[in-house]
Amino acid sequence: MILTASTVLPTQLGSFDVKIYRNHQGEEVTAICKGDVHGRSDLPVRMHSACFTAEVLGSLKCDCKQQLDFALSYIAKHQGMVIYLPQEGRGIGLSNKIKAYALQEQGYDTIEANAMLNLPIDARTYDDAAQIIRLHDLESVRLLTNNPLKINQLTELGIKVTGRLPVPSDPTSHAIDYLETKRRQMGHMLARHDVKSKIIPSPISRPFIHINFAIDGHANTCCPNGDALPVSCSSDWQRVHELRQKYDAIAVGANTWLNDNPKLTVREEVLGREPTRQPMRVIFAGKRSAQLQNLDVDQPNIRRATFLVGATTLRKSDGLTYIDAHDYMLAQPLAKLKQKEINSVLVEGGLTLINSFVSQQLFDLVTIYVRTPSICKAVKLATEVLKDICADQIEAQSFGDGILLTAVLEQAQPNVTKKQELAYE
Repeated sequence: MILTASTVLPTQLGSFDVKIYRNHQGEEVTAICKGDVHGRSDLPVRMHSACFTAEVLGSLKCDCKQQLDFALSYIAKHQGMVIYLPQEGRGIGLSNKIKAYALQEQGYDTIEANAMLNLPIDARTYDDAAQIIRLHDLESVRLLTNNPLKINQLTELGIKVTGRLPVPSDPTSHAIDYLETKRRQMGHMLARHDVKSKIIPSPISRPFIHINFAIDGHANTCCPNGDALPVSCSSDWQRVHELRQKYDAIAVGANTWLNDNPKLTVREEVLGREPTRQPMRVIFAGKRSAQLQNLDVDQPNIRRATFLVGATTLRKSDGLTYIDAHDYMLAQPLAKLKQKEINSVLVEGGLTLINSFVSQQLFDLVTIYVRTPSICKAVKLATEVLKDICADQIEAQSFGDGILLTAVLEQAQPNVTKKQELAYE
């Protein structure tokens, strides 16, 4: 790989350092850089294959131009690199790509069309990208991609991939079938665009909701018999305790409280220092309130308010506040918590309660620690556990002994028009 030219190029997104390399086949490969990228670790990198039809002609049959525009916008704000590879049509070339398009007009999908032309589904390679990464002495990269093949191939080429940044897509009607084929048959980490739910804003004020939990490499949060499972690691356990002291309250469901008897405290021995504060407790009990006889039992040296949400029948207790709720809709109880000056809540379990928050779109941030070294597997497991979280929402980062996933709801407003038949756990 030989550097043949470089310049600073002003664009609508700002100025980029543009470098042209020539590979051993005589093809030109472009590195578009923002910031001082040499020797960096965890650098955002996009490996992008050329798409003449979308990027020049404005084709509506794919989302390639959207992905390129997003990647350039991202590195313009956060620094990073876009490696532009001459691999038109997933490596089959422009002429064959147009032939495949002609077959797709007859009703064949992108995979079937390539097969009818005796062409590979994906002929791209990433050796050139790996060489450019090495030329810049990058210690590790975070890939801007929805394609697990890119993560796996770059890892096999000896590049340390420590994270994945999702590339959002808002496809036209012409591209939905194409993207659905990539999602179902090629394993791309994409949303099901044909069934995207619409977020309906609500004026109801609520606390900031951060959902945080951990699963193992089989998507379990506990053993089959209900016993605790050592899912987390020391790094994640410390992260959890750092989080706990930042929030006004920690919330769990009835089953979590009854089965695990969690203390829901910030522990000095884990934090490594004295906590600045202890969070209040919120127990979403549903119709199981009568079973929570030990709810007002706390550690002798820690006194904090506890809120019980559900169909309340228990006697009044010191330090216990009842919030009446006769169904499984969360918006109204959250509004009442907000009125009691609980402005932020960390939701830790169980999965049924968590899925209630997600399905009703009553959250702002989700973090999931997954006990696996595989970024792609971690994202897949997360979408299996949380059915209403899409893969193209999830950012992944190596953390401790596993992967830390993050998803943000951009329009974090509750959907109160559709009743969710989910019980609190």
